Amino acid sequence: MNMKIGLEVMEQVMLYFKKNLPMYAILKIREKSCHPDDSHLYMISAKKDDGTYAVWTSWNQKLKSLNHGHYGLQSKEACDKVMDEFYYSGDSLL
Repeated sequence: MNMKIGLEVMEQVMLYFKKNLPMYAILKIREKSCHPDDSHLYMISAKKDDGTYAVWTSWNQKLKSLNHGHYGLQSKEACDKVMDEFYYSGDSLL
């Protein structure tokens, strides 16, 4: 896991998964955005005990809630691709 992510975030995510999603092993916790107002938002990838992968593109550290799951992915690379697609870098033209 990324050491740039705070220890509190990692602990809270691990507790959430242990209680609610014990069939998943966390692979990566990543910031969702580079924008300072989004500093409480993260994305999480995990491997399920059946060999498939999943990504949740919204862990809200303030609310301790997990949303926007992408399930049945076939590889870690597929997880990274989903995370890259949902990362806000500030380069948007809008």
